[in-house]
Amino acid sequence: MNPVSKVLIIQTAFLGDAVLVTSLLEKIRIESPETAIHLLVRKGNESIFQAYTHPSLERVWTYDKSNKRASWFDLRSNLKQESFDKVFVVQRFFGMGLLSLMIGAKQVMGFAKNPLSWFFTKSYPHPFGNGIHEVERNTALLSDWLGEKVHKPFLNPSKAPAPATNYICISPGSVWETKRLPIQKWIDFIHLLPRDQAIVLMGSPNEKHLSDEIEQACQGWPIYNETGKHALLASTSIFAQSKGNFVNDSGPMHLSSAVNVPTVALFCSTIPDFGFGPLADHSQIIEVSEKLDCRPCGDHGKKNCPLGHYACGNHISSQKMLLAYEALEASK
Repeated sequence: MNPVSKVLIIQTAFLGDAVLVTSLLEKIRIESPETAIHLLVRKGNESIFQAYTHPSLERVWTYDKSNKRASWFDLRSNLKQESFDKVFVVQRFFGMGLLSLMIGAKQVMGFAKNPLSWFFTKSYPHPFGNGIHEVERNTALLSDWLGEKVHKPFLNPSKAPAPATNYICISPGSVWETKRLPIQKWIDFIHLLPRDQAIVLMGSPNEKHLSDEIEQACQGWPIYNETGKHALLASTSIFAQSKGNFVNDSGPMHLSSAVNVPTVALFCSTIPDFGFGPLADHSQIIEVSEKLDCRPCGDHGKKNCPLGHYACGNHISSQKMLLAYEALEASK
């Protein structure tokens, strides 16, 4: 195997996608420790990599999607000066495919779904919907260099002050409406919990209305509404210190995987077979029991249910959520 001194990994999608790329950072760090790694992510996601504490990650670059043209040309100029041995394009779209080809790297590896894959040194299939996890798909990009062994995502955030002790986290939000468990389901679940169970509500500032609704409906339970109060790094630390995280198919699920905290993941319109399920050692998935002809209604979530009934969320049992909580308690 020829030594590889410097590589670039490109993943400019959402937060969860960026977190999953830490599995590639781990693979390179462990299997090719002499290699310096550069990473390109969407602007706003870069702070999370302060929790990737290994020096093998030499630099994190950002792509500003609010100013795409200027940011793209700046990156082309700056990355060209780095003389990368290999570039791995995890992103499957034209813009990042073109960038990878314009920076003078010796080799470019990416997925065949990228419209510019014909020009890559080698392209790889991106099987979707058959249960293969995204970290496995991503690892395939490195397989000719380092083999097929898959490593888990990894983050190790500094310990930030936690709002409570012996708490569980609930993250009711998601970028996509049809990935959100209905708020009433969260309320019903909390009403089944022991009265002394501390509950920390988490999310971004634009999800505060969701947590506020839960808090107002759960008077008498020790609720700590931390939604919108913390930067990304501190939020990750709060997840890491919890005894279990209850999440939708969203960024907090992948953060929970990376800090290896027990996770209960609620899947509404999307399905685990898409390959984005939880990866913590103790993970549980809850989804609607009956088969719905309309589920999944797309590869991603939607802004609303196309049929108006949202059965994939409304038919999830809060009793199943309680059983997951009890299993979490029993595993301690």
